[in-house]
Amino acid sequence: MSETTGTTTRARTAPGAAAAGRLMQDHFDAMGSGGDFTRFLTEDVVWVDTESGERFEGRRAVRRHVDALHGELFEARSVGRSLAVTDAQAFLEGEYVDDEAGTRTPFFLVHDLDGAAISQVRLYLNSTVLRRRARPGA
Repeated sequence: MSETTGTTTRARTAPGAAAAGRLMQDHFDAMGSGGDFTRFLTEDVVWVDTESGERFEGRRAVRRHVDALHGELFEARSVGRSLAVTDAQAFLEGEYVDDEAGTRTPFFLVHDLDGAAISQVRLYLNSTVLRRRARPGA
């Protein structure tokens, strides 16, 4: 479950998953502030785009891909709506919002947790609408 205030999503965790909830909140806080969110990833982290089948392996590759998703590829901004955390996984529901085009494109992320770090992320997104509004050269 989550509590959403404006564009801020706070995790509510299942019993025994408090450390995982803190990990995810710290990870999202770093992303939101432009900080080094990769410190919350394992060295061999894997990001999988389930729509395209693309895989990004390692902190550097994941960082480049996430940075592209959050500002270089699309005219939309991402907004988290709900976050659920267990001791082994975190589930984030959100949407890409393009106010100019009046579109909202839902996405879902599954984060596999390996102790004190994120080991894999799977993105579920139909990017058809977003690609229509892709930034020039993206």
